[in-house]
Amino acid sequence: MNGLARLAATPLGKAVGITRDYVSRLYYVVDEVPRGQRLRLTPVLLAVEYLVYRVDSLAERNTEVDLDAERTSDYEAFHTYKRAFEKVLRRVGAWNEDVAFLVDEAERFIRLENATTSRGTLTRGDFLALVELRPTDVRLLRAMTFALRGRPMPPETRDLLWPVEVLADIANDLRHYEQDVALGTLNVYAAFVRLYGDTAAAELRREVDRYESMFLERLSALPAERRARVAEVCRRRYEAAVRPYPRTITAPPAPAPPPPPGGTRPRGRVAVGAVLTAASLAAAAYGLRRFRPSHPTPALRTPRGHLA
Repeated sequence: MNGLARLAATPLGKAVGITRDYVSRLYYVVDEVPRGQRLRLTPVLLAVEYLVYRVDSLAERNTEVDLDAERTSDYEAFHTYKRAFEKVLRRVGAWNEDVAFLVDEAERFIRLENATTSRGTLTRGDFLALVELRPTDVRLLRAMTFALRGRPMPPETRDLLWPVEVLADIANDLRHYEQDVALGTLNVYAAFVRLYGDTAAAELRREVDRYESMFLERLSALPAERRARVAEVCRRRYEAAVRPYPRTITAPPAPAPPPPPGGTRPRGRVAVGAVLTAASLAAAAYGLRRFRPSHPTPALRTPRGHLA
């Protein structure tokens, strides 16, 4: 693995990729954020996404441990992160009811993912629930942009983007299907293969078609002059979900090679990540004070999606 690929696989590299693909190339375009504001918003959003990936590392190393049942030190770490997260976001003016709702949704996803992977009893509904909750981190970034700008989040574009975010998550699993199978990572297509065998692609395509129909129906409510541009940037995010699916892997994969020395996530790195994030947010706060909200945004409602 070369240096750039190795960097892209780190929490920082992943955070940069997510911020670029979702914030810069999707949310800023759909929400028509002025360029000057983008320069001030992006460092804070990048720092938050980095912290999200550090928290996610706790879930990754506990896939076989039911944290609610065993109450390990990582169980307490989730609560510690959440309290620190809220404190920092309040300090920089990036906290409102929408953000608070999504922070709770992020914790719900982490606990649901841990419960399902540690207990091993997964149904179609379980996987779809995970897929619908998994984009919570990017939804959180979008909610923060409105909090920092002191604006309410328009419900029509929030509803419009909800299925796009789900489709983009499915597309990501399809792109990484073989890699995830080899590593034993949770992957919705691999899950459908286990549940449905040779008909997995058709079953997953049914769900993709349902989410895309939801998006297209909501897109029609936008002003005509905006539809083409919004459709373009949204479809770009989920394009892999509507292309031909990968060939299914039926034979057990060869064991993944062990991580190199120092490749695991020692507890100290998690602490350093939290400190770096807090410092980054504090440094960015100075230039963002003008965006402090003067009034709270209306509460975010439960996501609009229904399992089949």
